[in-house]
Amino acid sequence: MSDNPQQPNNGQSQPMPPNYSPQSGSQQPQAQQPQQGSQPQQNGQTQYGSQPQNPQQGSQPGFGSQQPHAGHGSPQQNPAYGSQPGYGSQQPFGAPQGQPQAGYGFQGASSAQSAAAGVPMGAELPDAAYGPNSLGFWNADQSERTTALWSHLAHAATYVVGVGWIVTLILFIINKDKSPFLRHHGAQSLNLLIIGVIAGFGIGLIGGILTIVGIGFLILLLLPVLSIYMIVIEIIAGMAANRGEGYRIPMTPNWIK
Repeated sequence: MSDNPQQPNNGQSQPMPPNYSPQSGSQQPQAQQPQQGSQPQQNGQTQYGSQPQNPQQGSQPGFGSQQPHAGHGSPQQNPAYGSQPGYGSQQPFGAPQGQPQAGYGFQGASSAQSAAAGVPMGAELPDAAYGPNSLGFWNADQSERTTALWSHLAHAATYVVGVGWIVTLILFIINKDKSPFLRHHGAQSLNLLIIGVIAGFGIGLIGGILTIVGIGFLILLLLPVLSIYMIVIEIIAGMAANRGEGYRIPMTPNWIK
């Protein structure tokens, strides 16, 4: 007989069952299953129950800590809102910021900002208002020059078509409080029109009376001469207006100013 006892199972050792007695010390329990929601990612895929990691998610306020909506007393986070002028402090409509409006009675015309605007209505204009050197005195733009030109040409057409003076009168009424340049040329043309009516009526009356004695026909021939004179004067004044100059019609009183 051998001293070593015979090993059962052909010499293979069998594992001893674990001893769960308190004296055996701390035993390793079975492999703990990771809790749901904390499993690591495998092959780049998120396991069931785990939330994807969003780097921006933590920077957003949670439920209950959201930003309050703009209500009564809370300023709106808009840099443009609030920087506008309040009620009553806005610029008047049509007035460019930083530039004063034209004075009362002269609005919307370049000559309203000129030295002519400082002359009171009805006052005698200085010598600087007439001639080629009067451009700076009137400071009329092209629109004013064109309107003044048509005012003179319409009067000149009166002696051809008979109703052109109506255009001259309408242009004067519309523009007399907007532009001193248009008021000046319109008044000059209307004053000449009044003189022409008076002269034409006088020539016709005297010529008609003197027709009895035979010399009235010679006086009536002055009517075409008067018409030609009026047309020529209006053309000269219209050319001066188109250049932006003032023009004083000779032998014409300033009844309309």
